[in-house]
Amino acid sequence: MSDDTAGDATEEVSGDDTAEQGRRRDALANKVSRMANKVHAQVRDWQRPDLAERITAEAEQWNKQHLVVVACGDIKRGKSSLLNAVLDQPGLLPVDADVATSVHLVVRHAPEFGIVVTRLDINGEPQQETVERHELVDVASMRGNAARREGVMSVEIGVPNPLLERGIVLIDTPGVGGMSRGHRDLALAALGQADALLFTVSAEEPVARTELEFLVEASERTEHIVMVVTKADANTEAGNGEMIAEHRAKVKAYAETVQRKAAEGTGDTDVDAAVRLQRVLNAPFVLTSSFLAEQARVRAEAGRAEQAERLLARSGMAELRGLLEHSADNRETIRVANLIALLRVLLADVERETQARQRAASGDSQVADELAARQRGLEEFGSKQARWRTTLGNNIVRLQTSSSRLVSKELNRVKEHYRDIIDAAPDGEVLMQTLPSELERSLHGAWNEMVKAINDQFGSTLGTLLADFGADGMDVVLGELEMPEELQQLSGARTAARPDTFLDDGLPMAMQTYTFANMANAAAGALGLATGGLGLVAYGIGAAVAMPLGKMRKKSREKQRLKMELHRYLGDLLFGQEGVAKEFTTELTLRILDLREQVEQYVEQRLLERRKQLEREHRELQGLLRAELGQRQDVQKKCTARLSELNKLRAEIEPLQKAIDERLAAHGGGEATA
Repeated sequence: MSDDTAGDATEEVSGDDTAEQGRRRDALANKVSRMANKVHAQVRDWQRPDLAERITAEAEQWNKQHLVVVACGDIKRGKSSLLNAVLDQPGLLPVDADVATSVHLVVRHAPEFGIVVTRLDINGEPQQETVERHELVDVASMRGNAARREGVMSVEIGVPNPLLERGIVLIDTPGVGGMSRGHRDLALAALGQADALLFTVSAEEPVARTELEFLVEASERTEHIVMVVTKADANTEAGNGEMIAEHRAKVKAYAETVQRKAAEGTGDTDVDAAVRLQRVLNAPFVLTSSFLAEQARVRAEAGRAEQAERLLARSGMAELRGLLEHSADNRETIRVANLIALLRVLLADVERETQARQRAASGDSQVADELAARQRGLEEFGSKQARWRTTLGNNIVRLQTSSSRLVSKELNRVKEHYRDIIDAAPDGEVLMQTLPSELERSLHGAWNEMVKAINDQFGSTLGTLLADFGADGMDVVLGELEMPEELQQLSGARTAARPDTFLDDGLPMAMQTYTFANMANAAAGALGLATGGLGLVAYGIGAAVAMPLGKMRKKSREKQRLKMELHRYLGDLLFGQEGVAKEFTTELTLRILDLREQVEQYVEQRLLERRKQLEREHRELQGLLRAELGQRQDVQKKCTARLSELNKLRAEIEPLQKAIDERLAAHGGGEATA
């Protein structure tokens, strides 16, 4: 179709754009919009209104003046802290608080700070209200006053910020990890209006299977992804380089697995999903640290500009802000690329469906046989359900037993370490000041070691079983450890000084005074100074000598007493009736039980979704196989014609894709957003 005769795709599809807007677009954008219009018309002719609607929704993005950037990531990846740092607004978005499953947090530029909450009233009508900054945690997270969240549909935050003023709108979403379907669906819904995606992964651990599965779905909705590696301050430069390499390796390996399963017909995804994951490998991986950014801000406020500049450079925030600014300046090219990516996905969907129908219409009974085999496999899953739950239960019991042993092992290691420190400490008072923070770090380390060990055991004991249900590679999400209350109190604890007693100090002092007095009298007589002795003066001399010795003895005794008290306190803290060991064991037990419930829900959900899909395909293809010969031949001709049309459309898309890639590369877009 020529550039002169084709109409603007976004004009025809959305009905909202104007001819003047179309004329203002450059030639490449106009060609892509006309291509979208052509595909839109085809999928409507092919009785796929659902695909046509997706093109319409994507075309409507072109009417927006701002670049919409959605931030997604697994739980505990530092996403909210990252956004606070990018916006230079410490404490703005709730951190370490589970975002409510019904809420998007939209952050846009405004001359003055303000928060507008939209909620449904008792009649189901949306009503808006303004709230204060400190109320955000109540209306938009699971922490705080639950009554304040009731009925909340959206939260929009206006912030005076130069990055946002550049043309950026940020949408914060809840963590997509674990098996929380509500969070996952909310994040994917936000991507429906996204031009670009910031996807947070951690510098502390490799990307998880659940994150990769989400990326497959996310890449259908947006072509432009920036992989943001948070908590980079936890590693050395070399360690961060190794972690990025590991992230890329896991994405690549998962893409190859998806491609292999799609080729074998055993997966829930397709070859195009593997291609999209390969494109994710070309996305930038930006190392960031919200902690270093906050330290830079504090030093800048203190007037230490040079230190602040160095810390900000190490935090990666300047680089990330630069990528976002560049994306805002190239928003039209980004939207063109997203539209082309969507067209590829939709054509791949039609092709899969058409190929299956063609095989069935040609009398290829193998199609139905394959589906029947899968159906039998699902039925076998159902018959194995009781055994599956028993196996899972036994493994969970073993995990709980193992967790108790792990707690004892790790805390005994901590105890022995600090026993040596206490014994070697020259000053118990100084040790009392530093012990709480040192113990806190050690206990966090012990917790992480236990979680890692449980994760390894979970994978080894349940890996094969989960693979049978399509849940292989699922990660244990046990979460982070809060500082035990007993440890918080340690910094304020002091060993009470025991009052002096006559046996401890008085009697030894008197005996030493008497001894030294006699020695003074004997010395005076020997020297001929006083043949009758020195009298009371001798006792004064004895006391003067005995008192420093007594003080030395008291100080040594107090030092030993303080060490004994520290040993006792350490033992009580770790293994006492209400100690950390009990808290660790209880917490691990509860979280492992939660894990069991999550695994069961996840597997049941996967089975239900897969069964519905296979049953639908089975019915359609069996219907074709039972149809009359003439009807099947007609279907086969239509499928052949449709596949030919699909190939022609792909041939037209390829040069457009190449032109877009070249433009992004020329403008630095390959680094900024691809």
